[in-house]
Order: sequence, then C-alpha cells, then structure tokens
Amino acid sequence: MGMKLAAGAKGGTPPFKEGENIDLRIAHWSLWGPRRSGMYETVRELIAAENQIEGVLAGMLVVPPEGSMQREKNAHFQGGLVDGIHPELRTQDWGWAYKFADVHVIHYSFDLKLGRLKPKVFFAHGTPEAVIDSGLREPQKRALLAGAQWIDKFEATIVTSQRAKQFWSVFDSTDGKKINVVSKGIDLEWWQKSSTKADLPGEPSVLYGEVWRGIKHPTSLLFAVNEIYKDNPEIRLNAWSLDHGRNFWENLIAQAGFKKFLGQDNIPGVQDYPEHFYSRGDVLVSPVQAGDLSRVSQEAMACGCPVVSWDTDPWSENYPYKAAKGFDILDMASKIEATYEEILDDPESVAAKCRAIAEKYYNIHDEAKSVVEILRKVVSEQ
Repeated sequence: MGMKLAAGAKGGTPPFKEGENIDLRIAHWSLWGPRRSGMYETVRELIAAENQIEGVLAGMLVVPPEGSMQREKNAHFQGGLVDGIHPELRTQDWGWAYKFADVHVIHYSFDLKLGRLKPKVFFAHGTPEAVIDSGLREPQKRALLAGAQWIDKFEATIVTSQRAKQFWSVFDSTDGKKINVVSKGIDLEWWQKSSTKADLPGEPSVLYGEVWRGIKHPTSLLFAVNEIYKDNPEIRLNAWSLDHGRNFWENLIAQAGFKKFLGQDNIPGVQDYPEHFYSRGDVLVSPVQAGDLSRVSQEAMACGCPVVSWDTDPWSENYPYKAAKGFDILDMASKIEATYEEILDDPESVAAKCRAIAEKYYNIHDEAKSVVEILRKVVSEQ
C-alpha cells in the first residue's frame, strides 16, 4: 500500500501515486486492531485494494476513545502507526484528512469533531444480531443508536448484505435509498493455503474460530462433535477467539464431558496466523444463526478449508462448502463427516473447490470497485 505520505507532497499525494490524476481521496476512520479485529483487517484490505484503482488515494485514520483529551499528544491520532504483519500500512494524521480528503468513511467510534466533516459515509460492518448483542453486553458503546443516527444524517451508508440493508433501511428517512450493498471481500492474495501448518490434532480436525457470543456460539458444534466422537474417538475440536465468558464455557465443557474431544490449546488465544490453522484443519464450522457470511468462513475457504454452516441464509449470500439443516445438530454432524470423507478421497479437489468459491464471491477488489463507485457518486452530488 505504501500509505506513509511524503512530507510536503502536493495535494497530500505519496510517491507511489505520483503521476496519477487523483480525483478521489478517501479518509477511512476506523479502530486500530491488527490481528484482533476482523473489522480492522477488512478496512486495511479495502484500503489496499482502493489504492490499486487509478485516481484513488485512501488512508486510515484512527479515532480516539470518547472523551480523550490527549489527541494532540498521542501517536494513535497523529498517524504513523505501523501494522507489524502488514508494514505497508501506516495510519494518517488527522490533518491529512481535514485538508485533503474528498469523502470520509466512518467505520467505528464516531467523534463529535468529525461531525463537521462532509461528505460522510457510514460503513456498517456488523450483522443486525451482532449490533444488538453488543448493545446488550456493552450498552455504553451505543452502537445501534449511533449507527441509526448516522444513517439518516450521513450522505450514504454501505452494507455487505441484503439482510443488513433490510435491517438498517428502517433508520433511513429516504426509505432505504441511501443504503448501498457491496459484496463482502477479503485479500485473496494474502489468504491462501499455507505450506506451514499448525500442529493440530484430530482425524478429522474440526475448527471453530468465531467470537464466542450469542449469535454464533459453539454450543451446537460441541454437541455435534460429541455425536461423531461416539463412533470416532479420533475427532478433535480446535477452537479459538474465546474472549468473553471464559469461566462459563470452561465449566460447561467440563461438566458436559466435552474435554475428551478438545484439541491442544484449543480454547485460549486469538492466533496471529490463522491461515496455518486453516491449512491444517479438515473442516471449519461457522454456526452463524441467521446464515450470515462471516470473515472467518471467507478466510478458511480461501485457504482451501471447507466450511460447514447452517442453511439459514434467506438471501443466498453465504457460500459454505456444505450447509446443515437449520439448528439440526445431527445433520451438522452428518455434514462434517461427509466433508471429511470427501477429503480422504481427494483432498486437493476439496481444497480447489473451496478456493474457487472464494475467488468467485470473496474478492476484495470487487468490493473496492463497488465502494469507490458509491463514494464518487456521493462526492459528485455534494
């Protein structure tokens, strides 16, 4: 990306964009969460893809915590933060956005001082259930109410599913005309099957990497794996991303006798290199209740790891390798076993099918083109 702007560059244009006729400068206001936040990774990959489009220059701005009085002294807000795994990304200082940006895309933690900036576009990442769940668990964040106000006040809103549009449109006084749907993509050049594989146990090795919360917790998966274990004691469930409610989950697993099929170090810790796990795992299960497409399932499929999900996607926007009947634990177990049998017969064919699905539906460059088209339209109308 080469996102560090050259000092004194004309119009805020960095060396890697010199010679281009820049007609759209995009300020993405987001959080800073390398390897911790799926939203951060999505914004980072989107910025990289936008910067490959002729005439477009995009940068990331980090928003301070609400009520912060240290903005001018904190490097987070002055720019220059470097992603350790992706050092080509550097955050920009607010001055660049104030002076040069043509449009401001708000992803997270809206600051009142940004209210004067125009035009503004809201990028709503979370599914409806995720936003509601967050509001119930952490009401101080006010994610739902803030987003609802932004939709009506901002010039446009971007969502990544028809289902999200259906939800957020009720907050748009123009009857949803300001809500725009784009495909949900990832960086397929980065997310590929890795030659380095995590040392995971299990035949099959079943993966779960979603956040352990109400909209996609692993309870159904735990019971499904337990059913398979009765006939195949070699199966292991390897899971990560347990950040909330650890005591509850550990007690549930212990009392239900599920420890017998848990893999090594499977509960703690978010991994720095998930592609190593996807490349070793046989099947990843993404039990999102409403059938929404998750970033974890996108990453796994891109790495050739087949995904099993529920068949509860009414808009056909989720493309798992196999879909189990909604909330049918025995059918989920059956789909896991069937997928593993196909892997035993022809692992390369299964991996190729998964990758082909990812390349067809999950390309970040397709998302970037759609986003840029929307932003250019917003700017032209101001």
